Amino acid sequence: MESTTIKALFGRRNIRFIIPAYQRAYTWDKRQFSQFREDLQECAGSDYYLGHFLFEQDGDTFYVIDGQQRLTTSIIFFSAFLYVIKSRESEWIITDKKEIIQDLLLDVSDYYLKDSRHNRQKFATVEYDNNFFIDTIIEHHNNVSNDDLTSKSKVAIHRALCFFEEWLKECTIDDILSYVSSLENASITTFVVKDKLQACQIFAYQNDRGKRLSNLEILKAYFMLQIYRTPFETFEHESGITYIERAFEDIYRYIVLVSVDEDSVLGYYWRAIGPKGYYSENVVYEIKAWINACSKEEQFERIKQFVNGLSKSFQIVNQIEHDNSFYTANLKNLKNMAISYPILIKAKLSNVSKELFDRVIKLMENITFRSLIRGGRADIISRMQQIIPKTTNPDGFSQMIDTAVWKLNNDWWWGYWSDKQMLEHIKSGWFYGNRVDNYLLWRYEQYLCCKNYPNPKICFSDVISNESIEHIAPQTQSSPLENGYGIYEDKDNPQQGIVSGEYMNSVGNLMLMAGSQNSSLGNKPFALKLKVYGSDNLLYQQKEIIEFVEDKDNPVWDKDCIKRRREKIIQAAKEIWCLDNI
Repeated sequence: MESTTIKALFGRRNIRFIIPAYQRAYTWDKRQFSQFREDLQECAGSDYYLGHFLFEQDGDTFYVIDGQQRLTTSIIFFSAFLYVIKSRESEWIITDKKEIIQDLLLDVSDYYLKDSRHNRQKFATVEYDNNFFIDTIIEHHNNVSNDDLTSKSKVAIHRALCFFEEWLKECTIDDILSYVSSLENASITTFVVKDKLQACQIFAYQNDRGKRLSNLEILKAYFMLQIYRTPFETFEHESGITYIERAFEDIYRYIVLVSVDEDSVLGYYWRAIGPKGYYSENVVYEIKAWINACSKEEQFERIKQFVNGLSKSFQIVNQIEHDNSFYTANLKNLKNMAISYPILIKAKLSNVSKELFDRVIKLMENITFRSLIRGGRADIISRMQQIIPKTTNPDGFSQMIDTAVWKLNNDWWWGYWSDKQMLEHIKSGWFYGNRVDNYLLWRYEQYLCCKNYPNPKICFSDVISNESIEHIAPQTQSSPLENGYGIYEDKDNPQQGIVSGEYMNSVGNLMLMAGSQNSSLGNKPFALKLKVYGSDNLLYQQKEIIEFVEDKDNPVWDKDCIKRRREKIIQAAKEIWCLDNI
């Protein structure tokens, strides 16, 4: 192990640093940027320890095995420094620091960004981000658009650059020079591994000593160690390691493209293929036990099978996230994909047909909605465990759908999500405030479009981003009868009142509406609201309100109107979530 500084490390002749493709891309966010900044501020003019770095060496090239996030951030900081100092040249060009700063600009650029002697990039990030890194950090092109930010890692790189630029613009020149000096002279320790076996051992050692690694990283190091422990005569170690590295190249390439956390995808995949299914709890422990359950000679094939399927699982999640077809989009709108992903991943890995996969999507949307509308403590996990196919035969998924539909119709244990329970919960006054109240009204909007109109003119995310559920009969109304609403309170006949009869929060009195429109209407007279509803160009459920009013010339919104609309929505729900349509 060697103790050195960032400047001494990068200043060696011909040296360059590369993040290998089987390592993760840049992931730091504002919390880590802020900590990096605070460390520089606290250590300005004093010793600063940046940490330990692990490298694998090939000639003059050093592959970064551990510490890539800190090194990448350091390079981004130096790029921000160059840009800010050059943009503020008028402040220092006439001072006695002119020559010092000019020399520093040349040195920082030459040491950390591009070696002028060889016109070669000194630090390269993972291959699939490197062109963006060159343009944004090395060459410092400012015309970055949203079209360029095609992955989480590119977004993180750009955010880091903007963060440091904005900070340095507010600092004095002296402070900036102090921060650069602190980073360049930051103490570091480095270790160059002899081979990948040593790198795996160090990674595993660091984890055992409490280093915070993701489950995915822990398993990656474990798989490589297991390959090295395979008897040499039965397997060529280097080719095995290469297989793992290439699989993780694909995994890390997709990690930056999906919104789902990497360990969540790992968990979904393991629940799809593992012996415990949905009951899996300790993913790392269970996978290690599964690997160790076979002979040393068979372990590599099992590891190979696992990482190959895991790589495909990240691709599947990416496909689903970008699939905006009708049922897939609606399933995602329910915001409960943790229930669906294990089955969807297993279906894709089982090579089911598109038609069958679409049926699986329909089933999961239907079951997920029923479970969310029901709420309570009814255990959906145990039900899903009961029906998930035990084989990878496509026929198993067709049987799964038939089994689930039968159970929803006939099995008392599944009765929490029967048609009766679903419709009763939609009908009840407790529906308002349920986490899927918006979703039900959105599906009702789609239902209206399918029946009478073209497709919705807006998407669910547009509605939700500004959403507010409108109470047609407002929650507060001082003079309801004068303003075109029915009786709110009826002490003698409680069921006749909108409030006393618990019609206020009935689904028949609720409607999707943009938040700004909702607040502007407030508790205005019903006739005025009705004009706004009729002129709305986005949501058909607003336009149809007039249909539920008996006297169109003197419109009144009372409990009978609410009941009529509620019954129509309930009838729509019967059709939307009809099990025979799966």
